[in-house]
Amino acid sequence: MAAKNVIIFPTDFSEVSLGALPWARRMADQLQADIHAVYVVEEPHIYATLDMGPVPIPSVEELTRSAEKRMSNFVAAHLQALGGISTRVLVGRPAEEIVNYAKRQNAALIVMTTHGYSGVRHVLLGSTTESVLRHAICPVLSIRSN
Repeated sequence: MAAKNVIIFPTDFSEVSLGALPWARRMADQLQADIHAVYVVEEPHIYATLDMGPVPIPSVEELTRSAEKRMSNFVAAHLQALGGISTRVLVGRPAEEIVNYAKRQNAALIVMTTHGYSGVRHVLLGSTTESVLRHAICPVLSIRSN
């Protein structure tokens, strides 16, 4: 029996990321695929100046546990009715981890939103979606948020 198709649905738990959900559902129906909801925890970075004392930051383990709870709540609130949903919390750079996870899963498609930033905001904030589009080996459906 052939392996079931997989669609990757990256989320940051925001309302914006939910904009891609109807498309992920449609494509899952068309491709008879399971949806893998993915969130990426970025490792904390410490930026210090001479006038700052020690700044407590959460560990990667704490961030991951928190993200797993948030993912559980997110799925319960928005994805429960779908069935066939898998969830993953990854650690690293979001675009890189999304692309690598899609490769490991031999994903048929990645469906995600983009904030549509341009100009200075794009330069300062970067674009996870743009990086995924450039590096993914499977098709990427990018849905612009309103």
